[in-house]
Formats: sequence, C-alpha cells, structure tokens
Amino acid sequence: MHTPQLSTKEIDNAIAALGECYRRLNAAEMTAKELSQDGFTLMFKSAYEDLSKRH
Repeated sequence: MHTPQLSTKEIDNAIAALGECYRRLNAAEMTAKELSQDGFTLMFKSAYEDLSKRH
C-alpha cells in the first residue's frame, strides 16, 4: 500500500478494514497464521468495500 497516494478517508477505511478482518477472524475462531495470503487479500477487499459503502 502506498500511503502518500491515499486520501485521509482511504487511510481511515484501510485501518477500519484491518479491524474488521480481525473481528471476522475472531468470529471464525481463526488466527491470521491459519489464513493464506490470498485468503487474507479476499477478506481485506471485502471488508474495505463494505466499509467504503457505509461511509
């Protein structure tokens, strides 16, 4: 991620999306180590898009 190219709103959404990923992992009783890179990427994209739609 290149933060100089992101707006403040995009940075806030990215941070919130990471928090949502952590929440989803906890709900699934999983750790980040149990998730592949591709799996995390999909989860992050989903969380980011969901949060972007809300705000």
